[in-house]
Amino acid sequence: MTFDPRTISKPTHEYLNNLRGIYQQALSQNQINKKEFNSHLQEQKSEAVQLYGYISSWGLMRLKGEEIALNKWDSTNPPTIKKRATTSQEGRREIIECFFNCLQEVSTTRNLGGENGLETLKNLDHNRYLGLTGLALTLAQEFSFWADAVYHDIKAGE
Repeated sequence: MTFDPRTISKPTHEYLNNLRGIYQQALSQNQINKKEFNSHLQEQKSEAVQLYGYISSWGLMRLKGEEIALNKWDSTNPPTIKKRATTSQEGRREIIECFFNCLQEVSTTRNLGGENGLETLKNLDHNRYLGLTGLALTLAQEFSFWADAVYHDIKAGE
């Protein structure tokens, strides 16, 4: 079997690029203004860069808990893009959600993304959880790298 390093890089880039694209489109359609765009993307970029440190200090279960704690939305009534862009910490939550969806894809572990992700993590046997954590750390490094590339025009403090 041949290992292809793009197995992790490609989906990471695609997930981040797609997330940014939602707000790029909203900006071009005047659903959000440039200040809201920059502020929200700065929050996304910052969280993507910090994922490795968070996971290595606190672990995957706490990261999933963070996503749950940051979710302010009623799933039956999703917010508008304007509301998402102007709600504090929403950019962080979106990156964490994006990260777990990407981890689900590259690990082929079902139900990591979404509402059942915490239960999935809690129910993994210890060897599987440790292996998934190792993969998550590698994926977090990719998120950090690709955040700088995808959000290259977003500077700190904007």
